[in-house]
Amino acid sequence: MQDAPTILFQGVPVLITIAYVLHSFVPPLAQFHQRYGQGLHGLFRVVFFVLAGAYLAMSLAKEHAGWPAHFHVIVALVVTGGLLYWGQGRGTKAERLPLLLLICAGVPTIAYFLDAVHAGELMYGGWVFTAGYFVAAAGEVQGLRAAPKIAHGG
Repeated sequence: MQDAPTILFQGVPVLITIAYVLHSFVPPLAQFHQRYGQGLHGLFRVVFFVLAGAYLAMSLAKEHAGWPAHFHVIVALVVTGGLLYWGQGRGTKAERLPLLLLICAGVPTIAYFLDAVHAGELMYGGWVFTAGYFVAAAGEVQGLRAAPKIAHGG
């Protein structure tokens, strides 16, 4: 049986991934995200920092097996933190929300991908999921690159 931190910190990114997919394919949900984008953006920034801290802490703890190695988590945090920093001021908060959802889901995606590749245990599904993640993130970055720079909180 899994312990509570494992269920929480691995389950939340799965739910966030589902929210991103639904945002992309269900227009009423995208409209909801557009309407409440500023508040949702703030909420998911907090979620990102909680996930970042949790993954770093759990990877450094010796008693928690099954978590990615701390170097892999650090690489994931550098990549996702870089995306978070890059997105600042690009478009409105509602326009940045899909990328923020991907950033939250990216912490475990990248960390577990690197961990499985390092161990030589990555299956086809892991390759496909990770490739899909990077394609979606690249698409969101392209969309935000075209958005005008906003100096205020938007």
